[in-house]
Amino acid sequence: MSKIYASDVVRIALGEVGYHEKASNKDLDSATANPGSGQWTKYARDLWQANPHYYQSNKNGLADWCAIFVDWCVYMASGQDSVAAQAAMCYTNPYGASCTYSVKDYQAAGRFWERAKADPKPGDQIFFGSAANIRHTGLVEKVVDGVVYTVEGNSGNQVRHKSYSAANTDIYGYGRPKYDEEPKKQESTEFVDVPKGKWYTKDVEWAAKSGIMNGVGDHKFEPDRDITRAEAAAVAHRLYNLIVGGGGNA
Repeated sequence: MSKIYASDVVRIALGEVGYHEKASNKDLDSATANPGSGQWTKYARDLWQANPHYYQSNKNGLADWCAIFVDWCVYMASGQDSVAAQAAMCYTNPYGASCTYSVKDYQAAGRFWERAKADPKPGDQIFFGSAANIRHTGLVEKVVDGVVYTVEGNSGNQVRHKSYSAANTDIYGYGRPKYDEEPKKQESTEFVDVPKGKWYTKDVEWAAKSGIMNGVGDHKFEPDRDITRAEAAAVAHRLYNLIVGGGGNA
């Protein structure tokens, strides 16, 4: 089963900031074209096209998509492995796409904490409202000095980067997906499967030193393997951070 890392989920979510909900079932892959409030998104489309389907029915154009966005980020981080993604999200049924169902699943798995008892971590799923009315959800990017930074779908009909005081009473609680342990950073840029003198050798070494690509573990890079969409999204986000913020792993 595919490994899913919290850091990849967060990077993928950040890469979607600015995506607008669509007025109709067209231009779903464009971040800004055909904006509207028709509840059409690429996120619901991709989860319905997953094999097996992520949900028991097509949610596109029918459902608020904040929970769909969270599910999609985990699904993409899994390499589009819907079985692995659902397992990470503690799903016990195929209904999904609901804040209420998600909280119940986390609670059943012993992986939900109400705000007052929570110690939120990057990649946690944050829920807003109350036990009687769980009305919105998103992903935790990071927590710094008592401020929770999030990425949320269906926030003003788009994906937004937001922040809250950790003591904000509008926060109901947090669910923690069953992420895999983060891989250790490559101790050396000398990959055993990247020979000296190849046309790509210096580029691979630069990417590793810069934190853009860390290989696949065991000092391997697998230069002949096709890159997945989730990996490409993570690389693009790290490169953006390197250019704009000065740090590839930020």
